[in-house]
Amino acid sequence: MSVKELPFVSVQADWNKVVEECSSKTAGDSHSFWLDCYLTGHETVHGKVDIIVSDGKEAELKGKEGIDVKAINSRSFILECDKMNLKDVLVFSPRKEINVRNGSLTTSVSCVDISPNGKLFVAGCGEQAFLGSMDTGEVQVTLNGHLSDVTTVRFFPSNLVVLTGGADFQLKIWSAINGSNPVTLKGHTGAITGLAIISKGRNVLSCSRDGTIKLWNCGTSSVINTMGNYKVPINKMLLAKLPREYTPASVEDLDPLEVETADKFVLVALEDGSAHCIHLGTKQELSASHPKNKTPLTAIAYDSISNMVATGNKDGIVEVFESLNSLDKPVLQWKRKAFAITSLAFKKNDDNIVLCVSSADGSMYQTGPINGSSNDDVYVRAEFSGSELETIHEMKVYNDAGSEQNMDKVQRIVCAVRDGKLKFY
Repeated sequence: MSVKELPFVSVQADWNKVVEECSSKTAGDSHSFWLDCYLTGHETVHGKVDIIVSDGKEAELKGKEGIDVKAINSRSFILECDKMNLKDVLVFSPRKEINVRNGSLTTSVSCVDISPNGKLFVAGCGEQAFLGSMDTGEVQVTLNGHLSDVTTVRFFPSNLVVLTGGADFQLKIWSAINGSNPVTLKGHTGAITGLAIISKGRNVLSCSRDGTIKLWNCGTSSVINTMGNYKVPINKMLLAKLPREYTPASVEDLDPLEVETADKFVLVALEDGSAHCIHLGTKQELSASHPKNKTPLTAIAYDSISNMVATGNKDGIVEVFESLNSLDKPVLQWKRKAFAITSLAFKKNDDNIVLCVSSADGSMYQTGPINGSSNDDVYVRAEFSGSELETIHEMKVYNDAGSEQNMDKVQRIVCAVRDGKLKFY
């Protein structure tokens, strides 16, 4: 199967601010922002969007030089470019930005998580993690204690406890109320690259550049089991419930310190380009892919509804697999530019499953429906602007419960960016 090349849209990072500023200016003034479209093997379209201001009306957008646009509101518009075969592509600017540096000299945000109730964020920034309010954007607690960069963060289901992992090989459990650190977990011999919390959090998982996955008991601060033992670093990890076709482990066969591990699996992406699926209950490997060209896998995602798996590598290639037991047989392969994929996340869009993709060049996009049938059916549905040339270190899809009156969950996107900000879409 050949790798499909998808078009790439780059828009002036502050375009939405230019539109907002123009809306308050005199009718007839001339304003614009740039917008480029790329596709390998084609000449780049260097487009331009004029902002038309009329008395008493919202600013209108008019595309020029091969670009057609239609404004939706001040932070989104629809794009078309016939030369690149781009049709009805939604372009979004961030709906909210939070600067989490809190006076730190370190600017880059390495990782992020949102509390299950949607009220708090936690973000790693250098050796510290910052915990704050989603409503105000203000940092409320600074978590100090790691000896080197914080690489990954997770909230416990209670919303009151945070788990962090660092390049200092340590995991730390923190109070989200006062920032105290009652428990530190030690045992890895390489930087922590992924975390997962099992059920209510009596057990947690970690993976590391030392090639191992460790199952921990938080109450005793001890390692229950070490899995993987790969000869190469583990770059990403996720935890999910076993599909129906797999049999959960017998509770009698579990360690007494294990809680609700019997029906879970762990999926990991390795530096050698392979992906592995491990039954957490039995600790046995269920399936694996064989590295084709040794290109490191840098992102991995799983959709529990369709059982599809997606991987992204250092060269910018995304692959989709039909199920956990077909990790050697991608049904879809595509790329846009030769920058590492930093995060992948399946997302429900209306009644369809789509894939969100972030890259080391600061680009982030959403595909159309992923049905696993053909590369020809893969296309870019939405572009998320605002981080051009600023690496997106981590992107996550999270459930926003909204107000107390409206508890219908809406899926949102947050990304941790090198410019020191969390950006929300």
